[in-house]
Amino acid sequence: HTNSMIDFVEGDTFKPFIIPIVGLLAGASMMQAPKVAMVGKLVLYFGAQSFMNIFMGWVFRTHVTVAKGSMVGGIPLAEDLHGCPVGFALTAMQQFISFFCFLILYAALYATEYKITPKPITSLKEVVSIIIFGCVFAMNIALNNFSLGYVSI
Repeated sequence: HTNSMIDFVEGDTFKPFIIPIVGLLAGASMMQAPKVAMVGKLVLYFGAQSFMNIFMGWVFRTHVTVAKGSMVGGIPLAEDLHGCPVGFALTAMQQFISFFCFLILYAALYATEYKITPKPITSLKEVVSIIIFGCVFAMNIALNNFSLGYVSI
């Protein structure tokens, strides 16, 4: 069992995930210390975003888009074509997986003292902050989709 675990860690599948996992672990541990909790949140965010992007790249890279032997332009393909244009599919998958993870967390915490309860919106400042956050979040998604055209995943 040990040799198979070493092969997994040394293989190409696990290597891209090392930095995001270190970021997640470092961010989570930093959040335990009040003096560096804010920086810990940023490190945790970096780890989570990096992990999600690398995971999505791995999912789409391993997908066989056109099988070997398929006719393309009257010529059969000699090898499988892997990957697919991701753009909006990547964003939709990330949103779906994030929402599903949130639902699992919500259900797990529902019967505990750590139950997630939304804070009521009570002022115009909070409404404006939510609108600004939504716009920044949408711009982040748009920039990610735009950048996928220039980055090979």
